[in-house]
Amino acid sequence: MKVIGLLTEDPRTYFEMLEALREKALKFVCLDFSDPTPANVGVVITTEREKERVQFDKIITDSDADAAIARAKMMISAEGEVREIAVGVDPGIRPGFAVLGDGAVLMRALASSPEAVGQMVEEVVQEYPTANLIVRIGHGDRTNRNRIFNSIWDEGHLVEIVDERNTTKRSQTPDEDAAVEIAMTPGYRPGKRQDTDPCPGEIRNIQRISRLESKGLLTVSKDLAKRVAVGEISLGDAIELQRNGRNGN
Repeated sequence: MKVIGLLTEDPRTYFEMLEALREKALKFVCLDFSDPTPANVGVVITTEREKERVQFDKIITDSDADAAIARAKMMISAEGEVREIAVGVDPGIRPGFAVLGDGAVLMRALASSPEAVGQMVEEVVQEYPTANLIVRIGHGDRTNRNRIFNSIWDEGHLVEIVDERNTTKRSQTPDEDAAVEIAMTPGYRPGKRQDTDPCPGEIRNIQRISRLESKGLLTVSKDLAKRVAVGEISLGDAIELQRNGRNGN
């Protein structure tokens, strides 16, 4: 089996990647720019600044150690002719995201936003162009769920909505764990784009979060909270607009 190669002269990157690789108990080798790449190396992790010096065709330069290693695992797994890819998404402001290849967990992460999930799915498609893909999204957090659903539906991918009850685990990564469970659970397949009009409870929850984020100094208006819910603006933008008096209703 191919292993990960670590090739960098940047001390911080080297030690962060080294620690993450050891923590995940992955097989890897440390490389030197003056030596040829061993035949058993399937992908090389380096820095953006050093990538032009790497004499290898499969390179990852993500500065986040966990993200870089997840991508490296996916790239190595892609060589093994993965046939079925199931992506699981635990909807939320920062959705949990998991990728299963023929039943094995290839990647676990948090997306930066509901819309970012669509780009992450496209990256999976690029890594596994011949695999059959299905995306499964938990049924909770309706507006964020539907934002995610629509971004994937618009790309023509097969999407299911899954009953996510009993998928939440008590762990340090509950959203990622839930995404794994969702990826393994068949759901139903809607036949059209989903409505993203937030319900009153979702509006109130965003207002509650705005109070927490502003340390109790303000609460965003219902109009701004709705714009946050549908992805028009970020919560930080809404707080700034409220603070500056441009608060809608």
